[in-house]
Amino acid sequence: RANNSIAATTNTGTTPPLHHSTMSAAFLNTLKKVPVPVFGSAATAIKFATRKATSLPRYAPWGAPLVAGGLWFVWPAVDEEWKQSMGIGSSPAAAAPAAEKEEEAALVVELSEEAKEKVEKAYVLETVTVELSEEEKAVMKSVANGDFSVLEKDWDTFAEKAIIPGDGDDDDDDDDDDDDDEDDDEEEEDEE
Repeated sequence: RANNSIAATTNTGTTPPLHHSTMSAAFLNTLKKVPVPVFGSAATAIKFATRKATSLPRYAPWGAPLVAGGLWFVWPAVDEEWKQSMGIGSSPAAAAPAAEKEEEAALVVELSEEAKEKVEKAYVLETVTVELSEEEKAVMKSVANGDFSVLEKDWDTFAEKAIIPGDGDDDDDDDDDDDDDEDDDEEEEDEE
């Protein structure tokens, strides 16, 4: 029957109907099978997007400020080479005119031989030899052999001092506080 109707419409000079309803139904059935995260299927995602698209004109006035704000934050992070390739950024040659290059060449400083020597030796540390006592030499020798029992007495002494509250390093802090108090007292006396 469909062939007869198509033939009949072609004879009358009108275009045949394009069966939109069956094509769209087939398309929707296909979309229902395509998985999409969060929405479940592509059909659900499209329905959601079309419903939300109707409210877009309400947010249109925010378009320009959002674009400007986005560019404000993103533009400094865009690669300079990309900007130049797009014709947006200025080339480095245009940024530094030839006159500035001549000024830089004129600012070259010549150093004397003595100054050059000092620069060369500035990072070299002078070797200072420290003479160790016999006791320190014995400790170094035993540590080099892997025997740390010589240091156990020092470690125990340190541990005892660290355990006792109000002793050791706290004394230094108290001394500093006392010095600060004395300075404050002197300032008050000077003001009177």
